[in-house]
Amino acid sequence: MFDLRNEAERAVLYIYGTIGDDWNEEEANRAKDFAKTLDALSPKDLDIRIDSPGGDVYEGFAIASAIKRYEGHTHAYVDGMAASAASYIALMCDRVTMNDYSMFMIHNAWGLCIGNRNEMRDMADRLETIDGAIADVISKRSGMELDTVKAAMDAETWYRADDALAEGICDEVIETEQRIAACIDRSIADRYRNIPESVMIIDAQAEQPAEAMEEAQDEQQAEGASHGETSICGNEAKGAEGATLLGNRVYLRKE
Repeated sequence: MFDLRNEAERAVLYIYGTIGDDWNEEEANRAKDFAKTLDALSPKDLDIRIDSPGGDVYEGFAIASAIKRYEGHTHAYVDGMAASAASYIALMCDRVTMNDYSMFMIHNAWGLCIGNRNEMRDMADRLETIDGAIADVISKRSGMELDTVKAAMDAETWYRADDALAEGICDEVIETEQRIAACIDRSIADRYRNIPESVMIIDAQAEQPAEAMEEAQDEQQAEGASHGETSICGNEAKGAEGATLLGNRVYLRKE
């Protein structure tokens, strides 16, 4: 069963799983439920997020028809794959967006037939008619030549996002961005040897404007005048160095 998130300005509907009935009830996406939901949402803008291997061709046609007559703007997002019957469902939306790792697949319709030679021939003719209808939809919505679509369906063609964009199947590809590590100070970076190039190294002192440095020095002097200076020289002092307490700060100094 598809999921719906109905927000104030826009609705989001998820078609994850089989088009039509499925042995697993949670995987089923039935056309009658889909159509009723769209009728109730119209004319609100609608995002349809798809991750489906396909399913029943006629259920797919009915879902595509519901999208076609929907009064609001529709935007399909191929989250994982839009294969088989899910392919022309996605294409029926006003806009199609794919992630750069998502897939789009078209192929000829499948069917089962038990009977004599006449019934077998009749089944083949029906499948050919269905293939023609699917190819026509894909051709019109993508701009691909009809013969090109038919040849791709014969071959069972899987399109990566960039290929789908080139063919007009989708309108936009969302690129996966490289993760950037948080920047670190050079005083910390100097402790390590094999820092990746993607890690940004900064000089903290260089980042401070001259005015800020002067203000910090003035603040230290003011604290020394108001709180007084107390020398702390103990076993922890390094060499000839001692420590000076200014307010609530401790500074190393030379004797």
